[in-house]
Amino acid sequence: MTVLSPAPAPPVEAAPAAAADTPTRPVRRVVWSLAAAGPAAPARPLAQRRIAVIGGDRATAERTRAVLRERGADVLESAGEADFGRTVPDTVVDLTLAERFEPGAFQPWRPALLRTFAALRACYRRWSQEDTVAGTTYLAVTYLGGGMGYHGDDDLAQPLGGLWAGLAKTLHRELPNCAARIVDVALADAARVPHLVAEELGLGGLSEIGHRDGRRLTLTPQAHRPGPATVEWGPEDTVLISGGGRGIGAALARSLAARHGLRVVVTGRSALPPEDTWAGLTPAALEQRRAELWATYRSGRPVSEIRGAITRAEHTWATVQGLLRARSEGLRVEYRACDVTDPAQVRALVAELPALTGVIHNAGLDRPARLPRKTDADITDVVATKIDAFVHLFEAVRDRDLKAFCTVGSLTGRLGGMVGQFDYAAANDGLARLGLWAQRHVTFPVTTLAWPTWARLGLIANFEASLRYMAAMDIGEGLAHWQAELAAGSRGEVSFIGPLGAALDPVQAVGHPLDPCLPDYAQTYPKIFHLGTAERYRPHELLLSTVEFDATSLSAMGDFTVHGAPAVPAALLLDSAVHGALWVTPEGPGAVHLLALRDVMLPLSLLRAGADGRVRLLREIRGAHRDGRWTVDVRFRPADPQQPGEARVRLVYGTPGETATAAGEGRSPAAGVLFTDRPALHWRALTVPLATWRPAGPGTLTAEVPRCRPADLWTLPRPPGHVLPVAALENILRATTRRTPGLSATPDPLTLDHLALHGPEPERARITADPALGVWRVTDAATGAPVAVLHALPGKGSHLTTPEGEPS
Repeated sequence: MTVLSPAPAPPVEAAPAAAADTPTRPVRRVVWSLAAAGPAAPARPLAQRRIAVIGGDRATAERTRAVLRERGADVLESAGEADFGRTVPDTVVDLTLAERFEPGAFQPWRPALLRTFAALRACYRRWSQEDTVAGTTYLAVTYLGGGMGYHGDDDLAQPLGGLWAGLAKTLHRELPNCAARIVDVALADAARVPHLVAEELGLGGLSEIGHRDGRRLTLTPQAHRPGPATVEWGPEDTVLISGGGRGIGAALARSLAARHGLRVVVTGRSALPPEDTWAGLTPAALEQRRAELWATYRSGRPVSEIRGAITRAEHTWATVQGLLRARSEGLRVEYRACDVTDPAQVRALVAELPALTGVIHNAGLDRPARLPRKTDADITDVVATKIDAFVHLFEAVRDRDLKAFCTVGSLTGRLGGMVGQFDYAAANDGLARLGLWAQRHVTFPVTTLAWPTWARLGLIANFEASLRYMAAMDIGEGLAHWQAELAAGSRGEVSFIGPLGAALDPVQAVGHPLDPCLPDYAQTYPKIFHLGTAERYRPHELLLSTVEFDATSLSAMGDFTVHGAPAVPAALLLDSAVHGALWVTPEGPGAVHLLALRDVMLPLSLLRAGADGRVRLLREIRGAHRDGRWTVDVRFRPADPQQPGEARVRLVYGTPGETATAAGEGRSPAAGVLFTDRPALHWRALTVPLATWRPAGPGTLTAEVPRCRPADLWTLPRPPGHVLPVAALENILRATTRRTPGLSATPDPLTLDHLALHGPEPERARITADPALGVWRVTDAATGAPVAVLHALPGKGSHLTTPEGEPS
């Protein structure tokens, strides 16, 4: 696979700048393609499941229930499809909307989608309390053709299946241990649905699976530049932007008008005040209007109504100010009142624009609320603003010779939304699949741009919270990407993905394919690699996983031995603890930064491989605020409960930029460890380079060692990176366990009091040791920058030999 970098962004006129304190990161342009899904991990057997089947046609639903019963499932009967009575299922199979999409009669999504939401509300209380990973399951069947809409130009029967796909991929936000699955088939293959459902319920792994031509498929990301600029825009063009009166639509309207001199017509649901009053719509007047509206509370007006009226006033002020700004700059930006969910209003507006050459469907609505508080009216309003409006606009212009029909989507559809965004994610994924359907019926380009959060611009209700999910995109960068897509005449779904935030959770991590083309892959991949097999998970509190080290994939296990058997180097076990702790983060916005590892205790028996060359451990991670700091306790125990031993380490976090000294560097080292006098530990220097120690001064020693590269430690196509300075740490541990040639002074368990971290592992590290005090400092040999300070056992290593007597 060839991976290309994004094209340089062209300059954009009149692009508003983000606030100076707004954190933004560059995004990567990603498109999606079909690929083999690969082997899937087994899930719980059906015999342990209480399953409810909803939706679809009656015959298929009954056959599905029968097949599930044959395989041992307890299939629930209910008075209504969303009324489970007192017996709440642990699995819901949703056959969704199993009928062909007809643009003139697309209302059936409403009862079908509301039925799904009713079923999930009935399950919500029990499912939200489940802490067994994949202890509950929601499986939706869609009828996009078996290739999720990406299978060429043949039939895509029901694009609105995207509504259920977007919903499913968001479930883990409020139901963190719900395994969401989307199984896509062709409508003509509906007879296979009962058996496919039974098979897929027995599998884990990726969340979105298609069945087509006897293959099991999924969607994978690829980074590509947009095509060359082939579409010319000029003063003769007219572009219609739904919902373009404010936010990113208004920003694009000004940018297009400024660059190309074209006419832009933006819309909103409400009529604006008469133009002769616009000069009076000042910030001071808006404050006065807010005060007047709050004053109506004394006369009994509900707070919800007051807030709604204030929001409408703020939208009016913002729209007017944007139009006045465009007018002052000589830009051809006009406003029309049009409810794009009303087909008659859309047809009338399009009829007024005979020179229309471009449509940008930007209108959107987001009413975030947790599922129990989300009303049916909220759901239908949010979805209709994206879905119904798309159909009305497309039907009104499908016979026109357009240069572009572009819809504004969101990564909430492709990757899942935030807490409270079930309906918004559903609407955006449905929008993307509608775009794929529409392209099959017209020759002009139809594009869906799936955006991340724009820096403090757009629908996002809680910008700071959104940064936990993904970094924000700079406004100027977003407009440049948008202009490039319109100039290239792009088609299909194009996503713009920034670095993932701390809100990634175990269910999402295994549900989406991770590709090196994604931003911050080098940081995200090790975290997912070291997740292990998650068994119990409570956000911000607990993760229990089984982790396994195999001598055939971890070459460092052959380099390091305990009592002659391959063993996991202590530094790599600690690195597993550090990466595992990234799954248990404090609640709320704001980054935390690892300062130090404390109270490390590693029994040698835990590091040593068994007869099969494997080390299988149960890793328990618990996070909590202690003494004003976020701390995470990590414990490793043998996966076999009959085996003794436990390793532990406490990780201490602070704010970015904080020094490790504040976290307790300089505490008194631990003591009182028993020693044996037989050789126990051995480093062969095949993967971890061994340092040669030299005197550095009275009572001190020094050594230099090159870094351990991941490809040296692992025999994997994609070896994970590490956080800790592995080479330096292993050499320090080796030094503390040897006193004279041929005589081992091996502590069991290995005990470290405090490892303070200051910087990443350099290309070459210098270690300065004061063995009598038990203090080992690691710096960058080239720059002298601090890397780490280790407080180990005092006195051990004080008789380290010089090069002439260095043990082999």
